[in-house]
Amino acid sequence: MKYQAVLGPEEVLSERPFTNAENTIREVDVMRYMLEEERELARGWAKAGDHAPQQFVVREQDEEGRRHLLVVPSTQSIVEAADVSAIGFFGRVREDVDHSILFGLEDQLVERMAGYGEVGLLSYYDVELVAPKGAYGNLILFSTPDVPEAWYRDEVHRRAVELSPGHYYEVRLHKGTVAGPLLDGGQIEVERTKYFDFKETDVWFGLRRFQG
Repeated sequence: MKYQAVLGPEEVLSERPFTNAENTIREVDVMRYMLEEERELARGWAKAGDHAPQQFVVREQDEEGRRHLLVVPSTQSIVEAADVSAIGFFGRVREDVDHSILFGLEDQLVERMAGYGEVGLLSYYDVELVAPKGAYGNLILFSTPDVPEAWYRDEVHRRAVELSPGHYYEVRLHKGTVAGPLLDGGQIEVERTKYFDFKETDVWFGLRRFQG
C-alpha cells in the first residue's frame, strides 16, 4: 500500500482533520473499555474452569440502547492469552446508505469464527458508539503478532473491505499490543493508525506511527 502521508506521533495534517492524533487517543480509550469488558468475562471463565462455555457469542443492548456483539471462538484461548495484538476499526458512516448488507456480512463472519480461532483470533467485539449516532467501533484480538493471513484473505472479510468506500466517509484502523498475560491487566498500547479517506474518487491512504 502506498501512503500519501506518513506522520509522526504529533504531526498535524490540517487538510484532513480526521487524521488528527486525538482521534486515535479517544478511540484507543474505547478499545480499552471494550478490553476490560472482555477481561471481566474471561476472569469468570477462568474461575469456572471446566464449567466455562467452550465458545461465547452474545448480541445485546446495554442500558443506553447501544448494540453489542461479542464473539469468542475459544474461551480457554482467551483466558490463557499473552502478548496479544489488538486491532481497532472506527469509521464515519454515510447517513444516506442502507448498511444492512454490512450486518449481513458480519453474521457470516460470526459463523466462521471457529475457523478463525484456529489461526489466532481470540475475540471480535463490535459496539455501537454514543456519538456520532449510528457509528460503531470494533476491537479484534489476536494471539499472533500480526493479523493472520487467513483473516484478511477470507472472502467475506475481503467483501466487507470492498464495500467500505460506499458505506464510510473515512476509516481509522488502529494496531496495538497488550503485553504480558491478558488477564494481568495490561493496557492496549497503540503502535500505528492507518487512515482511509473515501470521500473522493481516488482513495487516500495515510499512516501515523506512534512507536518504532
